[in-house]
Amino acid sequence: MSCLNSLISGYISPIGDHSRLFNTGKGRYPIRIQNFHKVCASLSVEPLTSTNATKLGFGDSKELMAAEANLLVGTYNRAAVVIASGKGCTLYDVEGKEYLDMASGIAVNALGHGDEDWVNAVTQQANILTHVSNVYYSVPQLELAKRLVDGSFADRVFFSNSGTEANEAAIKFARKYQRFSHPDEKQPATEFISFTNSFHGRTMGALALTSKEQYRLPFEPVMPGVSFLEYGNIEAAKEAIVRGKTAAVFVEPIQGEGGIYSATKEFLQSLRDACDAAGALLVFDEVNHLSFSLPVAGLFFLLPPDSSVNNI
Repeated sequence: MSCLNSLISGYISPIGDHSRLFNTGKGRYPIRIQNFHKVCASLSVEPLTSTNATKLGFGDSKELMAAEANLLVGTYNRAAVVIASGKGCTLYDVEGKEYLDMASGIAVNALGHGDEDWVNAVTQQANILTHVSNVYYSVPQLELAKRLVDGSFADRVFFSNSGTEANEAAIKFARKYQRFSHPDEKQPATEFISFTNSFHGRTMGALALTSKEQYRLPFEPVMPGVSFLEYGNIEAAKEAIVRGKTAAVFVEPIQGEGGIYSATKEFLQSLRDACDAAGALLVFDEVNHLSFSLPVAGLFFLLPPDSSVNNI
């Protein structure tokens, strides 16, 4: 409580007076790139009367973008567009200009924007009950878990808020599995294998599994014990996955960092075989598969429910 009082009374400032000590280089820091059009394709300039930037005290998108530099901590190079609303695969900026969403919210909006069934489900649940924490049992949580188990390879479900949190949990699952599976060993397997062009998240564990050095460099040292192999190289994987050393292998069946790359069935099966031989777990990070396949095929995961290729 004394710490809180010190902050409130001004004795301790939560913000240090430190100049920037790192070079932005080619990383994703707040550097405006003009004419950046890789995300959206403009379709029309039809005004959208429901959007009103003046509600925040700003006249237009330029003023909104300028204000962001003073209000938000910048972590991404943004396109020079302020999105106000969306419907289906169409987006609208604060001036009413219409765009086609070619990125699906970085591969998370599988149902599009403003889907009526999704909106109704969220609204209905919000009117009944919101967050009750993990201290209590919850009927909707159990219902969703059953649907996921019935429609997937998994025996049980662990819920998280994001992809990076899911991978952090998988890291912990793998470490704990190795320790409890080999109680007589003083040092069970603790290392991980990931692949080139991989992206598993930005929290410290998931960041260590992400291959691009520009993402990891500003925050080093990241979690040690991670090796990166060539994506799709079966022989390299067989050689690198070692009993007593490799705790788990993380792989994206469909990669989305710098292009869309799909793993072959033979490559994934070879990982399964190598992990079995070494006593390692195999983790599939399927964020891109869910975005590309879910609306079309109605599938939860890459593999059918009777498959046993991956552990997590």
